[in-house]
Amino acid sequence: MSNDAAREVVLFVHSTGTGPFLWAGVPDAAIGGRAKVLPANLGYPPNPLIERGHEVTPADDAAEVLRAVPDGARVHVVGHSYGGLVALQALRTLEGRVASIFLFEPVLFGALAAASDADPEATAEARGFDSHPWFLHDPEKGGRAEWLEAFIDYWNRPGAWSRMPEQMRELSLMLGWKMFLEVRAIFRDATPFDAWALPGPTTIAVGERTTAASRAMSRRLARGRANVTLVDVPGVGHMAPLTHANQVHAELARHMARYDESAGGAMT
Repeated sequence: MSNDAAREVVLFVHSTGTGPFLWAGVPDAAIGGRAKVLPANLGYPPNPLIERGHEVTPADDAAEVLRAVPDGARVHVVGHSYGGLVALQALRTLEGRVASIFLFEPVLFGALAAASDADPEATAEARGFDSHPWFLHDPEKGGRAEWLEAFIDYWNRPGAWSRMPEQMRELSLMLGWKMFLEVRAIFRDATPFDAWALPGPTTIAVGERTTAASRAMSRRLARGRANVTLVDVPGVGHMAPLTHANQVHAELARHMARYDESAGGAMT
C-alpha cells in the first residue's frame, strides 16, 4: 500500500433494512488494503431503535456515519440504495476530503418524479408511489407488515416477503418505522439530479435486472459528468450487494484499481 493509500479510508453506507453487515464481506484486496469504516445508520443495531413517531432525516444519517470517519482522513465513499442518498449528503460535508465515490443504484425517487427529461416509464413508476393511497402517506401503516410486504416485494419479486425466514421478518418489523422514514425521504427529496455534487472520480453501478425506475435514476445522475463511469452489472437486481455480493465487490475492486492506476488518483 502506498503512503497515500495508508491515509485513506473507505466509508461504507448501508441500505434500508440491512445493516453494516451488507459491506462487511468486502475483501481487503478489493479496496487496496485501506481501512474499512462500517457504521450503522440511525435506528439500526448497535444504535438504538427509532421510536415510532420520531422523525429522522437522511442528513441526520449522514452526520451519524461521518462520526465514524477518522479526522483528516481522505475518504472513498461507498453506498447502496438509500445509502446512496446518505452518501450524497455526506459528500457535502467531506468536500475536499473525498478520494472517490462508488454507488450501487442510489435512489432519488423525488428527483425522478419531478424530472421532465428522464425515461417516461420510469418517471410514471416513481409517480405511482405518490398516488398510492397509503404507502407514503399513512404513518400508521408505515413500517408494519402490509407496508413491508409492498416494499420488499417491489425490490425483489412478488411473494418475497412471505418467503422470508420468520427471523428476518421479525427484524424488518423491528426496524419498520425507520425503514418507512427512509423510503418516505427518498420521495420527498426532490433535489434535481444535477444539483448533487460528485466531488471525485465516481462509479455508478446498475443491476441488469433492476427496476425501470432504479435504472433511470442511476443513469440520470451519471449523465453529463465526465468524472463518472456507469457500469451495468449482468444478471443481478437492486439488492445485488446482498444477493450477489461477489459481483459487486468485483466492480468495487475495478473502481479502486482505476483510481490507483491513474496519476495523482484522478481516474480516467
